[in-house]
Amino acid sequence: MIFTALVMATSFLLFLAGMQLSAFFSGSETGFYRVSQLQLNLQKQQGDPIARRLVSFLQTPERFVSTTLVGNNVANYLTTLAIGLFIAEASGFSGPSGSIEIAATLLLAPVIFVFGELIPKSLYYRSPLSLLRSRSLVFLFFYYVFLPVSYPLTLIAGLISRFIGQEGPSVETIFGRTRMFGLIASGKRDGILTHIQARMADNLMNSGGHSLGDFMESPDHVSGVRDTADRETVLAFAATGGHAWVFLHPEGKPQEWTGAVRVATLLLSRLAPAAVCELLPQFTEDTHPLVALSELFRQDAHFGIVTDDGRITGIVRRDTLSTQLLLNQTTSTAPKTAWEL
Repeated sequence: MIFTALVMATSFLLFLAGMQLSAFFSGSETGFYRVSQLQLNLQKQQGDPIARRLVSFLQTPERFVSTTLVGNNVANYLTTLAIGLFIAEASGFSGPSGSIEIAATLLLAPVIFVFGELIPKSLYYRSPLSLLRSRSLVFLFFYYVFLPVSYPLTLIAGLISRFIGQEGPSVETIFGRTRMFGLIASGKRDGILTHIQARMADNLMNSGGHSLGDFMESPDHVSGVRDTADRETVLAFAATGGHAWVFLHPEGKPQEWTGAVRVATLLLSRLAPAAVCELLPQFTEDTHPLVALSELFRQDAHFGIVTDDGRITGIVRRDTLSTQLLLNQTTSTAPKTAWEL
């Protein structure tokens, strides 16, 4: 009688331990996939030891994956063993233990699924950071306990991959863009990125398939005066057309723009046009728009020219590139004329 009670109590404790382990490892796996890497990295930079520990697992995901796999197998074995012992002792059945364990597992499979899988995964999905932080030391403990089993398995998997010749682009290369979009989304969701910052980052990612030719306007839309014109000529031309900018070209070459003069600057400075003229950086049509935008800012230039074999094929404006690349979604609509503000 005492032996029976001892076996049933032991099986009950084993069952609870197995359920706890199953809930812990199932939830932890979901938490590692769900947690915001941006938040953890920010906390790590502030010297948080828990965040540093969690980031180390995220940077080498095979560590937490192998730990959770081994842990779930141990949990499943404990629950199956506990249920089998309990039913065998309660019923007095002495048949093959394998049959008892299978029957018992099938009987209580819904309970194990709900309390050992569904509920903990849901909790970690909703609050991954707080739950992972509160149980990080426990997970680290099991990582080292299971290391003699999980580490050889990881090595064997790596050897098999090399033996069968599964070589190719790294996971980071294949999924880098997707991960970046995920980081942007999580940063916005977690309040680290504002709406404008998230939109800027998203547009920068989407600009990868575009060239400067997609943002330029025809040089036929631009008009101006020769670069030797005096101040009165430039102001008269601006007043006639209502231009905020006046482009300059060499004598006899009306389509070869070399500079641009802001009318407001010319009025306020009372200097000659050549003294306040902005030179136009040159680009090619296949130049990446971000490269062109960076160069325009570096040279403090509002406009640039696009050339092909020395011939001007288009004009690009810094304001247009900034707006379409950083603030708005890139569109195929024609940009404003270069002299409009």
